[in-house]
Amino acid sequence: MDTVSTSGAPGWKYSAAAAITCVSIAGISFGLGLPLLAFNLEFMTHSGWIIGLNAFMAALSTVIAAPFAPAILARVPTRPFMIACVLVAALSFISYPLIRNVPFWMAMRLFSGAAIAILFVASETWVNQLAPARIRGRVIGIYSMSLAAGFGLGGLIVAFVGVRGWAPFLAGAGFCLLAIIPLFLPGPGLVIPERTKSGIQSIINMARTAPRLMMGGFAFGAIETAAMHFSPVWAFRAGYSETMAQLVVAAGAFGVIALQLPISWLGDHFDRYKLLMACALVALIGPVLMYLAATTHSPLIYVIFFFYVGVTEGLYILAMALIGQRFSATNMTAANATLVTFYGLGSLLSPMLVGGLMQQINPHGAMIGLFIIGLVYPVIAVLRSARRAG
Repeated sequence: MDTVSTSGAPGWKYSAAAAITCVSIAGISFGLGLPLLAFNLEFMTHSGWIIGLNAFMAALSTVIAAPFAPAILARVPTRPFMIACVLVAALSFISYPLIRNVPFWMAMRLFSGAAIAILFVASETWVNQLAPARIRGRVIGIYSMSLAAGFGLGGLIVAFVGVRGWAPFLAGAGFCLLAIIPLFLPGPGLVIPERTKSGIQSIINMARTAPRLMMGGFAFGAIETAAMHFSPVWAFRAGYSETMAQLVVAAGAFGVIALQLPISWLGDHFDRYKLLMACALVALIGPVLMYLAATTHSPLIYVIFFFYVGVTEGLYILAMALIGQRFSATNMTAANATLVTFYGLGSLLSPMLVGGLMQQINPHGAMIGLFIIGLVYPVIAVLRSARRAG
């Protein structure tokens, strides 16, 4: 375990603002893109399996790309490379309505997802390196909250613009292009990893060094991806109107906006591992309450999803804060890349499970799948604690 300095570099706030603003603007396009692609695939195929496969391709791209992020960032200028990643995301939005072909959409989701995965490794590491230790949790909370604000606004845009025609796709591309602007702000750059510590072996070493942190990323990736992809379609199939179903994503994003600062403040003052378990327990009961609300078409699904997604986000930001607490700046890129890789692994496994269950048990198989996923972190944490006690 490494020791990290307790103070931010001179001018760190400018660079932190650049990373946070870039990712929050990109988050608008992502928040728009999640329901946009899910609904269009629903209209094109009426298949939960296909919707799940599309989410699977995005997760696969993360698993493929994130382990190589330290090696790439050790060899290329960070800001120009982040700009290139954003341009790839903008191109993908334009390509979807041009070629309405399911195999092409899957390939494009894989290609653009790889660029986005490296973008997030770079931005998360950048923020983690810059934040002073005494307020690291709150800085990461602002990062997460800003990203969620982008997601929420993206969800509202798709609710008002709709999911049909060119307009929502052009909006997504436009917001991606706006994300380039903050990367020209001044301030210290990313502390690049050492080339000798940037290979695949570094990812394996980090997973062995901090398995509980990485499993927090795994659990969050599985829950977030499946919940954000399938909950709007689940609500639509359960009898809510198209617009009401689309607003479910916005409710979840607003939960993240409202709850990340309280969670991160708690993380700066209390045991972050205990807080991880508390967040995991909320993630476990959320799908049960969603199902109960949907049986009466209750608007309480918005309140439940607000807390379900908002608190579940704590799994990731607490793990990210612990990485900043435990590792040095030069090792932080590998640690964050490992966390993103585990996030991707969770995202990879959950869509096919939830999509398949929704197809077989229509529509509430989606909530059954999310409940099963919610068991992962509490069971593993309890087993690890029992093994240590033994």
